[in-house]
Amino acid sequence: MDLRELNPTSLRRIPEKDVSPRDIRWLVQVGVEPAALEERWGAPEITEDDFAEWFCFAFSPTEGEAFILLRQVHHPPVAGFVLSVTQGLFSPEAADRIVEALDIPGARITHINSEATS
Repeated sequence: MDLRELNPTSLRRIPEKDVSPRDIRWLVQVGVEPAALEERWGAPEITEDDFAEWFCFAFSPTEGEAFILLRQVHHPPVAGFVLSVTQGLFSPEAADRIVEALDIPGARITHINSEATS
């Protein structure tokens, strides 16, 4: 996907179940308040796996690509959300554009997966 096309108007919320865990990889941690995400994008979905219950915001900027913001509901180990993406969005540049496209003042990348910078 052309990252220049990634903007708030191109994002659409999708159901979390439409994003396969096999198709995404952890890219960055995003410093953003849950209330700010909810105010801008609506209520989170809540999903559960073998480890925890998660607040979840899933998006698709274009056909075949998706990203998901996750945060543990109870006792999150880090502030903010974990951003996981499909292969076409797995880059530091894409992470920057995604955070920008979320359109939330103060949202920022706080940690990046070292595999994305190799």
